[in-house]
Amino acid sequence: MNNMDTIYNSDLSLKELIDNLPDLVLSVDYPSGVIRYANIRAIERLGFSIKKVHKLKDLARILLPRYRKKYLQFWRDIKDGILIPSITFEVKTIENIIIWVEQKNIYIKHNENVIRIHAVIRDITERKKLEEEMLQTFYFSENLFLHSPYIIVLFDKEGNVTRQNLTYRAMMEQVDNFIPGYNVLQDKQMQEYGIDLIFREVLRGRVMDVPRFPHTLTIKGEEVTFYFAGKAFPYTRSSGDTEGFVAMLEDVTAKHKREQETLETKRLESVGRLARGIAHEFNNILAGISGFTEILLRKIPQDDPNRYFAVRIFEAASKAATLTNQLLGFARGHLFNPTYLDIRAPIMYAIGATPNLHSRINLIKAFEESDYRVYGDVNQLRQVFIEVLRNAAEAIGDGGEIALNVEYVSSEVLPVEIRKKYVRCVRVTISDSGSGIDESIIPKVFEPYFTTKDALNHSGMGLSIAFGHIKNHEGYIAIERMEKGTKVTIVLPAIKEPDLTIIKQPRYQKILVIDDNNETCLLLRSYFEDRGVFVTVSNNGTGAIDMIQNTPQRFDCIFLDLILPDINGKDVLSKIRSINPAVTVFVMSGYDMTTFINEHISDQNIFFLMKPFNLDDLDILLK
Repeated sequence: MNNMDTIYNSDLSLKELIDNLPDLVLSVDYPSGVIRYANIRAIERLGFSIKKVHKLKDLARILLPRYRKKYLQFWRDIKDGILIPSITFEVKTIENIIIWVEQKNIYIKHNENVIRIHAVIRDITERKKLEEEMLQTFYFSENLFLHSPYIIVLFDKEGNVTRQNLTYRAMMEQVDNFIPGYNVLQDKQMQEYGIDLIFREVLRGRVMDVPRFPHTLTIKGEEVTFYFAGKAFPYTRSSGDTEGFVAMLEDVTAKHKREQETLETKRLESVGRLARGIAHEFNNILAGISGFTEILLRKIPQDDPNRYFAVRIFEAASKAATLTNQLLGFARGHLFNPTYLDIRAPIMYAIGATPNLHSRINLIKAFEESDYRVYGDVNQLRQVFIEVLRNAAEAIGDGGEIALNVEYVSSEVLPVEIRKKYVRCVRVTISDSGSGIDESIIPKVFEPYFTTKDALNHSGMGLSIAFGHIKNHEGYIAIERMEKGTKVTIVLPAIKEPDLTIIKQPRYQKILVIDDNNETCLLLRSYFEDRGVFVTVSNNGTGAIDMIQNTPQRFDCIFLDLILPDINGKDVLSKIRSINPAVTVFVMSGYDMTTFINEHISDQNIFFLMKPFNLDDLDILLK
C-alpha cells in the first residue's frame, strides 16, 4: 500500500476525517483486487495488522468459512454485469469475536467495464441483534394471531376484512355461500344488536368490550346460531392515525348453552316449588273425590243409570290428578312407588285415559307376552304413554291409524352404560299415520316448553316430562319421521319378578289413620271397614303418639300424612319407630317425597302413597 499516501494528500484534514470513521472505507481495483485505499484505524479496530492487508483476498480471510464461497461468487458476478449494491456476512476478528458486517458498493466504470469498487463496510452486529429480536417478536405475534383459538379479524375504516386468522377462516369455510367481501359495519345482525356502533366507537380511538351477541350462519343448509364476545381495539400506524380496527372474539356458544340450561333448571325448580306449594291441599281434595267415587262405583250395580255420573266424576278427578302429576313430574326426579309391572298395563290405561282417541282412529295392537317385567312407577309410565298417544292422536286429526307394538329384545339396544346391568329389555313402538314430524324440530321435541301447537292449550311440557320419566327408569325414548307418519320408540330394562310366594303377606286388622284431612280419613275408614278392619282416626300427631305410647301393640298398620297441623309427620314417624320399630307405616303426601324416601329406603316396613291415590293402589299394596 505504498501509493496510499498519494490519495487525498491535497486535503490532509479530509484524510484524517476518513481515517477516523467507524466504518471501513475501501477503494479496490477490479478485477485485480488491489486495495488502492483503506482507512487504517478502521482495519485496526477489526483487530488486523495493516501490513497484512494488501489485497481484497487478505480481508476475505476474516470471513467465516460459510460466507467465502458467497463472497467469491459476488466478485465473479461483476464480470457478468451483476452489480450487487450491498452484501452482508459474518467475520471473525483477531480476538475471535464474530460480528456482522454490511458492505455497500459503488462501481466505477470505464467503457462500460467495472474498473474499481468503492466500498463501505460497517459493523451491523447490534442492528442484526435488533432485527433478530424483532423477527422473533414478529414470528411470535404472527403465530399468536394465526393460531389463536379466538377469532381475530382486522378491518379497515370502512369495515371490510383485510386480514383474518385461521380460526376465522375455519369457521367461514363451513358457511354456505360465504361472500369474501364481507363488511361488518353493514351486517344486519350486527346492526340489530348494536355491535356496529361499538366498532364505530373503536374507530374513534377507544378500546371497547364487545358484549355477548348472537350471530346466525347457514351451515350445510341449516341455520346455526353462535354466540360471540370479546374486545375490539383500534389499529394505528406510526403516525398515530387510525387505519382500522381489530376484533378479537371468543366463541361462547357452549358457555351460553350451559348458562341457559342452568336458567332452565332454575325455572323448572320454580315450577316444582309452585307445584309442591299447591299439591298438598289439591291432592287431598282429589283423594276424597276419586276415593269416594270409587267406593260408589263398587256399590252401584252395573245396570244402575246413576253409575254413568259416578264414572264421569271419577274420570274428571283422574284428569285433575294427571295435571298435578305433570306439575310434580320435574320436582320428583326419581321413582316414588316402584313395583314389578307388565308394561301392557300402563299402555292399556293410557289408551282409556288419552283425550281425542275417538272411534275414527283405528288402534292396531301387537303385544308380545313375556314373564319379564319392568320395575317402575306405574303412574309415571301411564303418563308417558298418555303424552305419546295424545301427540299421535293430534297428528292424525279426524281419522287414521295408531299402531302399538310391544316386544322383548336383547339389552344391546340400550345405552352402553346401562346395558351391562340387564339381559333383556322391552321395546314399545307407537306409530301414527299422520303427516309426520318435521325433522328439523326432532332435536327440540323433548325440551321443556317447546311446542309447535297453540301455546294457550299446550304448555310444551308433555314430551319433556315423558323424557324425564323414561330417564328415571334407565331407558330411552326416541322419535323419528317415517314415510307416512311418526314413530316413537321407548325402550326400558326388563327383569324377571322375584318369587315372593314364600313370604307370608301380613293381614292388617287394626289400622290407625293420622291425617288432618277429613276426606282422606273417611275414604280410608270406608275402604277398610268394608273389609271388616277396625279403623281409628287421629287428626293430629300429638293425639296419635299418645295412643301409640299407651298401647304399643294396639295397631298393626298406620297410615301417616307427612303434613300435620301440630307436629311434622317426619317427627311423628321417628316417635313411632322408637315405640314400635316393626309396625307397618304407609306414608302419604301430595308433595314430592324423593328426599324422604331416600332417607328411609332401608326400612322394610315403610311404604309410600302419593295423593291422590286410587283404591286399586291400596288393593295392590295391601293384598
